This record gives sequence, C-alpha cells and structure tokens, in this order.
Amino acid sequence: MHNLTLPTARRNSASNITESDMAAYCTKWLAPSSAVLSVFGEIDAANCREFADYVFLHLPHVRELVLDLTGVEFFGTAAFSAVHTLGVRAAGEGIDWTVVPSHAVTRLLRICDPENALPMEESVATA
Repeated sequence: MHNLTLPTARRNSASNITESDMAAYCTKWLAPSSAVLSVFGEIDAANCREFADYVFLHLPHVRELVLDLTGVEFFGTAAFSAVHTLGVRAAGEGIDWTVVPSHAVTRLLRICDPENALPMEESVATA
C-alpha cells in the first residue's frame, strides 16, 4: 500500500484529478485544446493500463499536450510502452506533445529510448 498524496499546489490548479493506490493524475487546461497532464507516484505493469487510459482519454480534446512526469518516482518498461504508444497516436492525430521527465523516467529512457526519439523538455514552463 502506498501513501500517495497529490501536491496541494497541483490540487488547487487542476481541473480533473484521479487518484489510485500507486499514482495520481491531474489535468490543467491551459486553453480549450491545450493541456498539461501531470502524473505522480509509480507507473509500472500493475497500473500501466490505468495510466494509458487517463492519457488516451484526453487525446480527442487536445491539439497540444504536455505530459508532466516530474512527480513520477518509479517508471517501469510497461510505462515506457504506453508513452511510446501515446507518441504514435499523437503523431497520427496531429497532436503536438512533449514529455517532462523525472529522474526515474530519464533513467529508464536512457535505456529504452537511447536515440531520444520521444519529444522532451526540461520543465513544464519551457514546454
């Protein structure tokens, strides 16, 4: 059992919050078709489907998407697969998107994405 709490600053500015045992997700709409999806906690094979469902639910409603993973403490290979699938779907739907990784995400991407194919930024502000 994990003791997961969405940071208060994110909770106050989010328009949609979903929490589970291992992760929390929140959406901040910057414009009608531009959103920041923030993820906190751990993403692995046990909750990868939940993570993917949350992200994919937003795709029909955005033209610009920032996937903020700075609050992710563990990022498994199943999570990488979900992000890769997001990239394929976003490209097919003409969505401009980027990932803002945490240290844990960056560590896995060094192995799974050595060519830096995923679009990444250092911070949400620069995205």
